[in-house]
Amino acid sequence: MGCMWHLFPSVGFNTNIELQSQRFLAAALQIESLKSCRSISNLRKAIKSLPSDLDDIYRSTLKRIKTQTEEDISLAARAITLLTHAYRSLEITELQHALGVPYNDTETFNDDDVVNEGVIVSVCCGLIVVDKESETVRLVREYSC
Repeated sequence: MGCMWHLFPSVGFNTNIELQSQRFLAAALQIESLKSCRSISNLRKAIKSLPSDLDDIYRSTLKRIKTQTEEDISLAARAITLLTHAYRSLEITELQHALGVPYNDTETFNDDDVVNEGVIVSVCCGLIVVDKESETVRLVREYSC
């Protein structure tokens, strides 16, 4: 059954759900940013400097993506771009195969170029998620309601 809160605007549920979703999204992206801390001291410093505004959290996440290798930056950018412009939801295998096609070559595909799901999710630094039940991949910001 789909989400029906939009049918009851006077109750205020939709606004509350969206606010809660933003809070969970912010927390999830902040936790993702803390994963790179290698010591307790670094973790404490990172916690003190965590942005609280969602826009700042996105900026911070994009900065983390840009600190990766050129190959990982390119992979993240291509994955996010494909998900942003996809006409429909993509299954993770579809995204993997799309990313397996060389950037400037739309006709050559080699199974050896398919990137592991975990790598794709990792280089995107929390901006994409894979639904294990449906095997679909989506941008973290997309709401189910």
